[in-house]
Amino acid sequence: MVSRLALTFIRHGMTKENEEKRYIGFSDVPLLEQEVVRLRNVSAACSPDFVVTSDLWRCRQTCRLLFAETIPVYERSAWREINFGDWEGKTYAELKEVEEYRKWLDSPFTVAPPNGEHYREFQARIEKALTETIALAKRRLAAHVVIVTHGGPIRYVLERYAPMEKPFWEWTVPFGGGFTLVSERWEERVRCISLSEVRFKESENGSWSTTN
Repeated sequence: MVSRLALTFIRHGMTKENEEKRYIGFSDVPLLEQEVVRLRNVSAACSPDFVVTSDLWRCRQTCRLLFAETIPVYERSAWREINFGDWEGKTYAELKEVEEYRKWLDSPFTVAPPNGEHYREFQARIEKALTETIALAKRRLAAHVVIVTHGGPIRYVLERYAPMEKPFWEWTVPFGGGFTLVSERWEERVRCISLSEVRFKESENGSWSTTN
């Protein structure tokens, strides 16, 4: 029997550091207050079997704001953003004269930030996180799982598993938004059969809902 599984990947809401364009891979920072207010008025139209979230504060906040407390939530550090090491909390303006940083900008998939994570290590971590999430879905007989994570992991999954092929940086993932991928062959690691975008829209009573 073929088991179809939908995975919805949602990026956390915006933080002050995001607004300031700082690198915050492993940095544990909260959402902007106005983002909390916005997401508090969002009602997730989808009702997943369970949610998996990065253990970082900005993702846990987003998860709590979007989904009912009755939905099971699992925190997993493996769904974190890439670790920017010594560049955590810094901006382009603060780093642009650093030689290692310029080399990384020229070749981000082959050069690692000092004391940070190489892209191949990041890839392996996200693949492991995906494997663990799929296995959990199988054990729980789940048909739909939401993963609240970061821009980097979502772009990687889309580059690797979306029905259409697009490079990592060509995928745009909005804060508080995301994508749903559906596959009957997740364990075989082949491209998915469908992709839809999670969108927020204002309802007639002034509140917001999500559709995908």
